[in-house]
Amino acid sequence: MKTQIRHLSNLLRLAALLVAAATCGGAAAQTSGAKAAPPPSRILLAINEGGAANADATETLFKYQEFGELVERTLRVQVVLVAVRDRDKLKNSLKKQEYPLLLARPNDVPAEAIRDFGYRPIAMAKEPSQTLFIVAKDSPLKSIADVRGRTIVTPDAYSNMWRVANAMLRDAHIVMANEKVKAMRDQAAIGWSMENKFFDVGVINSISGVGRTWEKNGGRVIARSRELPNMPFIASPAISDEQIAKLRSAVIALDSSDSGKTILKKIGINTGFQAGSSQAFLDFLAWIGDLEAAKNATQP
Repeated sequence: MKTQIRHLSNLLRLAALLVAAATCGGAAAQTSGAKAAPPPSRILLAINEGGAANADATETLFKYQEFGELVERTLRVQVVLVAVRDRDKLKNSLKKQEYPLLLARPNDVPAEAIRDFGYRPIAMAKEPSQTLFIVAKDSPLKSIADVRGRTIVTPDAYSNMWRVANAMLRDAHIVMANEKVKAMRDQAAIGWSMENKFFDVGVINSISGVGRTWEKNGGRVIARSRELPNMPFIASPAISDEQIAKLRSAVIALDSSDSGKTILKKIGINTGFQAGSSQAFLDFLAWIGDLEAAKNATQP
């Protein structure tokens, strides 16, 4: 009888050990699984059009829907478009790397993300942009040197084009902060104000509707900036080198098919994409200079 009890006790002890081993194995498997981060279920693609367009968020998302679908097919992950119009909000989000991907019209915030926040260029439009100083056909102004003391209308204060215009005036020994400057968000409004001669000089983007038609409609351009990176498409450190390479190939190939050309036309890129260069953005920032210094500039 004692032998039977001892045998039963040993069986129960063995069973307990097997259960404990199974439990520990399961816990170890869970720990191992926790260490391996699962692939993202979705990627946020931020769109920033700056002041070049006056569309609400819904219109912007519709405009870029097919581009987002291209990114989705390329990366094989759900892509969620986010329309971001406020530049300060965009910059803060990029600083936190909240947007893995950004496609933007203004250059300065994406350039700063490349310089300061670890982002890398995927591509940019083949057609460069320029900031233009425009005047009416019968204006007496002939060059940027004649702008001093005149009324000027620019895009939003401290925006990308404001900073370029400031650099152009600085190079001409004119301090923007001491001039009679009015800011407007929409470039169409700037064009209308100039047509109606509310200001002596207007500042617009060469790739905007006003910029493309101003001279055709009889107006004059008295100064052009250097050629600038246009429509940067950038990626955060969350996007791998392999993914960047796939995206770059996909967007560069858009102008080689009718369906791709339709996407380009819809988002306002006439000449297609080319590979982006970090140095181009760093050179751009070096030229336009520090924003805080521009804000606080005084006449020498």
